[in-house]
Amino acid sequence: MKKLLLILTSISVGALFIISAATKIYPMEPFEYQFVDIGVATWKTSPYIARFFIGLEFFLGMLFILNISIKKFTSKFAIGLLTVFIIYLVYKIISVGNVGNCGCFGEAIKMSPLEGILKNIALIILCFGLYFLSEHDFWNAKWKKIMVPILFIGAMCLGFFVYPMNASFSSTMDTKKINYKVPLELMYKASQKEKPAIDLTKGKHVIAFLSLTCPHCKIAAQKIRVMQKQNPAIPFYVSLNGDKEKEKAFFEETQIKHIPHNLFLGPNDWMQVAGFNLPVIMYINNSIVEKKTTGLDLDQTDIENWLKKK
Repeated sequence: MKKLLLILTSISVGALFIISAATKIYPMEPFEYQFVDIGVATWKTSPYIARFFIGLEFFLGMLFILNISIKKFTSKFAIGLLTVFIIYLVYKIISVGNVGNCGCFGEAIKMSPLEGILKNIALIILCFGLYFLSEHDFWNAKWKKIMVPILFIGAMCLGFFVYPMNASFSSTMDTKKINYKVPLELMYKASQKEKPAIDLTKGKHVIAFLSLTCPHCKIAAQKIRVMQKQNPAIPFYVSLNGDKEKEKAFFEETQIKHIPHNLFLGPNDWMQVAGFNLPVIMYINNSIVEKKTTGLDLDQTDIENWLKKK
């Protein structure tokens, strides 16, 4: 009975680690942005670090499921990794509060940072139980020397093969269509209940046109939040479209309420300004679109260089 309980517990813990890894893979960008947000990575290194952690979770999951070195290595390493996750989530609560998605299960299962901490504590308790109750390995040393390297290499390659670097969603937006005047004055019409508090028709602005229900728009918004945190001087503005009642949930998930924004209503006016493809982010200089991007290609250095140009 004890042996069966240990096997079932080990498989269950392993399955949770694998689910955690799998749900972070698509979309992976929000997980990548977290490393930039806390300052442990740059925009260039965060994709590698994200895939490394996803690989570690998958590797640990397989070790638990196959019951490999539970007492000598697997439980100890899992406890250490979960402790790192808890420290990050505690830091997040202290710095911004118990808001947003902790990222434990990517965008598939949204949990608050506090819920993520409690989940990780429960996993640590299970790992301690496996550590103290496990008596011997089911695998001999010869098979472990073969299996462990294969599992580790396969796990480390997982994120790169399943979700290659610079993977992007399909978009028909013509990013080369630039140097035209965008009718921003439509955002200030009397019929608009929410008008921009600043004059977007003059000077340089990076304006993001986002839908409250579009998943790619939410990813773009999270990237904008991290960029604005790193460089508050970037003149971001967010123009939203959708039902007012969905605005609160959008802000809770993306945490961009502090960035200047408005709810831009009216399908005809919206299409004339933003176009058909979302998300769209425009570099606008005195109402002239000098560059536009879908969001995933948004580059902080590129924006900063554009702002320096006369």
